[in-house]
Amino acid sequence: MSGTLHILLVAGSPEPSSPELVAGIAAECDLVVAVDRGAEACRAAGVVPDAFCGDADSASPETVAWVREVAGEEAVYPREKDDTDLGLAFRLADRIAGEAGAEGWQAVVTCAAGGRPDHALGVMGVLARNARRAPMLVENGFQCLVLSPSGRASWSLGEAGRGKTFSLIPLAESVVSERNMYWELDHERLPALDDRGISNRVTTGFAEVEVHEGLAAGFLFW
Repeated sequence: MSGTLHILLVAGSPEPSSPELVAGIAAECDLVVAVDRGAEACRAAGVVPDAFCGDADSASPETVAWVREVAGEEAVYPREKDDTDLGLAFRLADRIAGEAGAEGWQAVVTCAAGGRPDHALGVMGVLARNARRAPMLVENGFQCLVLSPSGRASWSLGEAGRGKTFSLIPLAESVVSERNMYWELDHERLPALDDRGISNRVTTGFAEVEVHEGLAAGFLFW
């Protein structure tokens, strides 16, 4: 297999994305990994995952039995471990992509950010650690791209972004530019978690954000 794979990681946040959203994203990806309670979201959406990853502590026994029957691969871990299920899912996706002979893979994540602010921050940490995979987080109401020169450095929002709210949060000290927005930045150096990029407005169909150095999360809300 050649080319870049798009792998969907369906995580297990307490407030998952809607079944319609999960099914829609899955239809656009090459492979789906159910991450522990994410198996519940897959089952509700009618999505049969290609792999299952986790410690099976948050999905129902019925769903765990289902996902272990239908998934082609699994990586089951003990509950006492020094990584999160999502972090382990990235490792599993690395292995699956390598065994498939893919040139590389990009991560799409859903059902990861709802219900627990501490978990949401941890999710951003996992995405930042895997910035080379150009990770995209898609939830009900927003889309988030992790931007870095090591993976995806820029984001052209296009006509779909016009009139919407956009926020850029540096996850580390970063040099960023924002063009064709209400407030623009030109190679501005921002410290980690700086709030200058909060609640910008996309005014045209040509808006673009670029991270020249560092690492930042861009959020487009709808």
